[in-house]
Amino acid sequence: MDKELTRYVNDHLAGSSGALLLVEEIAENHDDPDARRFFIELKGKIEEDRSTLEGLLKRIEEEPSALMKAAGGIAARVGGLKLMWEKVEPGKLGMFEALEMLALGIQGKRLLWIIMREIQPWFPEWKDFNFQDLELEAIRQRDEVEEWRVKAGKASMVSGERVVEGDGVKAGATRTQP
Repeated sequence: MDKELTRYVNDHLAGSSGALLLVEEIAENHDDPDARRFFIELKGKIEEDRSTLEGLLKRIEEEPSALMKAAGGIAARVGGLKLMWEKVEPGKLGMFEALEMLALGIQGKRLLWIIMREIQPWFPEWKDFNFQDLELEAIRQRDEVEEWRVKAGKASMVSGERVVEGDGVKAGATRTQP
């Protein structure tokens, strides 16, 4: 009945499989205890979102696709090959790129919640889902990941010779404000 919708939700379930692997990798390799704590908490929120997606499917009498979940895990592992090469370690480009991939995925989740809110009137089975709150939570998650991404970008792309203790910018270099 709702084949395209089911496929779309299953695509997001698959993406969340990849996000879980990525968050675990970031948490395990980060040297900042606050970052580790944040990413472990984020993993729990992603798991909650997965349960929400599965609940949406069940309400319209559809099942989550085991194949799509597996595909998400495989895609994450393939993407992870590049990150393994780059190393998901503090100060390395791989950490920055992992955080960037995660931020993009969370933005995709935000867009999912927006369209779910827009089509909700045609799905009375979803009347008790608050897609606006889910969207706001995705925005918070993306913004928090973005803070870690920017820190990782600076750590990986600004060489030590450009940084002077105290003001953070080598003499003669220009400082750009975010």
